[in-house]
Amino acid sequence: MGGRYVGSGHLGLSTAGAIPLRGRLSVSSVRPDGTVRDRREGSNVVCTTGYTAIAAALVWAGIQDQAAALGVTSATYLTPLWGAVGSGSGTPAESDTALFSELGRQTVGAGASSPATSSVAGECTWLFYFPQPASTWTVTEAGAFAGGTSTAGSGAMLDHWAFSPSITVPVTDTILLQVSLLLGP
Repeated sequence: MGGRYVGSGHLGLSTAGAIPLRGRLSVSSVRPDGTVRDRREGSNVVCTTGYTAIAAALVWAGIQDQAAALGVTSATYLTPLWGAVGSGSGTPAESDTALFSELGRQTVGAGASSPATSSVAGECTWLFYFPQPASTWTVTEAGAFAGGTSTAGSGAMLDHWAFSPSITVPVTDTILLQVSLLLGP
């Protein structure tokens, strides 16, 4: 990958021993009685803007107690974190910055992490709850956005997932979107 000088030392970067980062999403249509009407789960594409947002948030997490002494005046967080579902079609790519056709988005409602071992990836998971839609939705894609707003396509797209067959969400159902990022083996 390359390297650059930092102070009087040299910071070298190498792809050998790199930390793999992969994503998994699931979307469920949930009936009023709490039973699942339909569900899709699969691997997704982690987007370039997502890698950038995660890297910046990790740097801030490591220096925030020393930020003033380092001359860093702007905090970088993943929040507010938004989950979005859409009805578009296409093949997700690392270069994506928005869903193909966003239906709606919600802020994160829960989050958790699980530790890594030498053979199991560490995992961070976020859950997004969508209330009943005003009209029936046909959901074919989903994603997560860091630093966004309620405006469709806003924020840094962390990941993008398209699936088939679609999920039909009637006006009586709610939607649960779970976004997981796995780091490591």
